[in-house]
Amino acid sequence: MGRGSNNHESRLLLPVSKNPDDSVWGEEYMTRKKETSVYFRGDLKVVVNRAINLPNADGNNLKSKVESWLSLDKRSKKDLSDPYVNICIDDHKLLQTKVIKDELNPVWNESFQTEVSHEGSFLYFWVWDDDTVGKEKLGHGSIKLSEIIEKKIIKRSLELMTPFDKCKPVLDVELEFEPVSEEVGLFEVTKCYFPLRHTGEVTLYQDACCLPSSSHAKFSVHTAPYTPRSAWDDIADTITKAQKFIYFTGWSMTHSTRLKRNGRSAQATKEHPTLGEMLIAKANNGVKVLILLWDEPFNTEDLATVGVVGTNDELTRNYFSGTKVNCVLASRRKSKRGMLETLVSNTSFSHHQKIVIADDETASHGMVAYLGGLDLTNGRYDDQHHFLYKSSENKHVDDFYQTFPGILNPNQGPRQPWHDVHARVTGEAAMDVLQNFKERWKLEAPKEIKDVNVYGKVKSGRWKVQIFRSIPNDAAKFDDSKRHLLQSKHGQKYDASIHRAYISGIRNAGRFLYIENQYFLGSAHSWSSTLHSAYETYNTVKSYLSDSKILKPFSLYTTPRANHLIPVEIAEQICDMIRRRKRFAAYIVIPLFPEGDPNAGHIQEILHWQATTMKMMYKRIARTIRRAGIQAHPRDYLNFFCLGRREEKSGNVVVTQDDSPVNNINRNGRAMIYVHSKAMVVDDIYAIVGSANINQRSMDGRRDTEIAVGCWENSGDKLVHDGHVQGLRKGLWSEHLGRYEELFENPESLECVKRVLELSQDNWDGYMAEEIDENVPHLLSYPIDVSVDGDVTASSTCPNGFFPDTTAPILGTKSSYLPSRLTV
Repeated sequence: MGRGSNNHESRLLLPVSKNPDDSVWGEEYMTRKKETSVYFRGDLKVVVNRAINLPNADGNNLKSKVESWLSLDKRSKKDLSDPYVNICIDDHKLLQTKVIKDELNPVWNESFQTEVSHEGSFLYFWVWDDDTVGKEKLGHGSIKLSEIIEKKIIKRSLELMTPFDKCKPVLDVELEFEPVSEEVGLFEVTKCYFPLRHTGEVTLYQDACCLPSSSHAKFSVHTAPYTPRSAWDDIADTITKAQKFIYFTGWSMTHSTRLKRNGRSAQATKEHPTLGEMLIAKANNGVKVLILLWDEPFNTEDLATVGVVGTNDELTRNYFSGTKVNCVLASRRKSKRGMLETLVSNTSFSHHQKIVIADDETASHGMVAYLGGLDLTNGRYDDQHHFLYKSSENKHVDDFYQTFPGILNPNQGPRQPWHDVHARVTGEAAMDVLQNFKERWKLEAPKEIKDVNVYGKVKSGRWKVQIFRSIPNDAAKFDDSKRHLLQSKHGQKYDASIHRAYISGIRNAGRFLYIENQYFLGSAHSWSSTLHSAYETYNTVKSYLSDSKILKPFSLYTTPRANHLIPVEIAEQICDMIRRRKRFAAYIVIPLFPEGDPNAGHIQEILHWQATTMKMMYKRIARTIRRAGIQAHPRDYLNFFCLGRREEKSGNVVVTQDDSPVNNINRNGRAMIYVHSKAMVVDDIYAIVGSANINQRSMDGRRDTEIAVGCWENSGDKLVHDGHVQGLRKGLWSEHLGRYEELFENPESLECVKRVLELSQDNWDGYMAEEIDENVPHLLSYPIDVSVDGDVTASSTCPNGFFPDTTAPILGTKSSYLPSRLTV
């Protein structure tokens, strides 16, 4: 039996129409009030074929005359409606067709595949007339979700309700629904742009550098001692060995970065060449070196600074100018219709992939590819010690990085410790990463890449590997033969397979999830309190205005468009296991706060959305516990953590008597370790590692460009539980906790959950203590309190609900001026 059809109590739903008094809507709205909602969870295929007899909303009306006069809309002589279809679950938009100009009998023949995890009553098909000045509703039809769950496959001609007289429009649609299966451990993502690969090897990295240390527990992988490798050392060796080509993409890259370093002294570190020196030397020896970096919009060639967000893009391009290294800056342009929306998109989103690809005759298929969270730039080099002050005079000489305001150099305060996860792939998966690079380069650079002949042997192994992306057709030149494997919205093709991979991994988890990510927010469609408060605000404002039509666009801006499903899927997977009386646990490690000033408006809003996401998850779990009639607490199943370090300040740092945040940080000798990882481990079997954050920017597919790898090991036909994926998880736990206990072998067990909570709370107490103890392990319980009913408040250990050493609220605050798409 599937897991996508749980009945829920009848509830009042918000009207899809932004005008509840609309006479066309009234009867439908009253029907929805009485309809019992269901939980609609699974995979949904929707085909929108055609419509007939649509009303004409254009022609001789004031809006059309204004558009014609302004020449805003280049109309044909027909001057007919320009229809498109929005597909929604109740109030929540899922999909959107392309616009067909000047047609009352449009034929779309568009097919969509999407994951759903929504509570609701109806699947709606809203047909709109698209115009430059506003839009107008042509009609809508609906199908009950309960009917879709029951029948699975539906083909129907929907008679549309319409506000126009003398027409009876019909919309032809097809549906196919597959509920979530109770079977777990099926990690291949089918019908994906890049298919599952069966050759090559995978290496998983924790931090840019891993030193032999007692903080890593002694355990085995495949009966051999687990020894974590150093990502940047391996990248440096790959560059050194390359004979044919080296290709880079990055959010940022700094030519002065040294990939190899020495902790003995500054002089010993400076003996290693910089990344720029290495690449120029290889290019001079005939190796083709191509670099594709994000063109930060607020940094220009004339300014040539580090940039507003510190990407160093212009400095890097200038450094390689005149050399044989070809460095291209790519702006994150977007195909948008409106000038304002184009401006917002170009200045808001980025190219976020971090890739190094090079030939290697010893590897399967003759090449290797690195991808993950690490940019080869300032401040990313770190090891498992994550020193605050001690490494500034050796490993981090000339590489001081700190985004907290008021700390610009080692004499003013600590560096910002950096924790990240990265991966290396060979074989066919490396060729897929190369294909991604080619598709991006062909769009951005004036000359296409010539195919490079590689002669490595094809090596099959234990690994199953699949490459995923978030990227639209305005950022990559897709293979026409694979366009049917892409998603579509408003006619734009894009790849959102990273989101699909995360959802597939969560749904196939049978024991536990371990997640590290720089951000954690989303599933806004499940933030019921936000939605209801928006509706209350709507009604309040509406009561003061007699013409409710003025408010039609209002609710478009009350709830952020962060509807990716990862948080709600984690919560629902936990709830499903509770209902089935099975143990399950989710451990989520995030930064204490986003880097920068925690009081800044955009950071406070991110924290607000993060807290709202947490509340939604804990509330759902608490409600399921209550209905299951068991004695449990939401934190028996879900917990959030962060990383921090204590360390005595260096002698060069002067602390004055004032109570500023910088003085507090130095006086107390503590700072967060910035979690920049983008990784998930499922049941110690499957891992996803990449550049994508758990927010809408990364998961949308049409915003930031991202790349990730999903991988697992097989032994014959069996999944490997004690392989390198488990080694990564154990290595991270032993690094963060400073130990590894036998209890940690079963992360889903209540005993393990309580033990990790106990240790992390002890570490938090040590982090907050007056006395500085440099031996306090890094894993800290995130500073929130959670009630048995799922209510989330700032930790009682933090005065006034502020982060330590600051006056910034832990739960954040909603901005009154920022567009939400910038912060979700």
